[in-house]
Amino acid sequence: MRRLFFMLMTVTLIVWGMTACKPGLLPTEEAGKPRVTLERVEIMRLVPWVELPAPTLLGLGYVFNIDNPSGYNIKLENFKFATFFEGAPGEYLSVSVPTTYDTMYFPSKTVSQYRVVDILDSGAVWRSLIIANRPKMDALKLDPVATIKNWYAKVGDFAFGIRVGEGMAVFSSEKGDSFVPFEGKFPK
Repeated sequence: MRRLFFMLMTVTLIVWGMTACKPGLLPTEEAGKPRVTLERVEIMRLVPWVELPAPTLLGLGYVFNIDNPSGYNIKLENFKFATFFEGAPGEYLSVSVPTTYDTMYFPSKTVSQYRVVDILDSGAVWRSLIIANRPKMDALKLDPVATIKNWYAKVGDFAFGIRVGEGMAVFSSEKGDSFVPFEGKFPK
């Protein structure tokens, strides 16, 4: 009798737990879920190059298309991605991780644009190359200072690839929260 009661209580709690909880992060492959795509990268500010260790600033604006195909409004809660610059043909090096916590609403059945501005400091990029990217820099036989100087000199023409990866956007709506992974390249 106790065993039957225990089994009945366990099944009841499991069914109640599955139906009573708010849905968590939903997959983005479902129809009606938001989509994020990289539209373009713009130069927001470029300071003339100064030799390291003096900082040289570079401001890049990443413009994303936020597609909301659903029939309800969605609210952006969190937006984060990693930026990669092309160090050698087809080889990308991690440069920074911009993160925003803007609260923005996107109307239903529209494609809106969202801009994230990332200010890069040549000193911080140099540290990223010699610490986080060290094995890849050694494998490609690249000099960190020369690589950064090359990027700053050629960014106006976008002569090297810029990749956005490991992106994550969190949206909330009346249907629950949605986790939206994204990535992209510029120039396309």
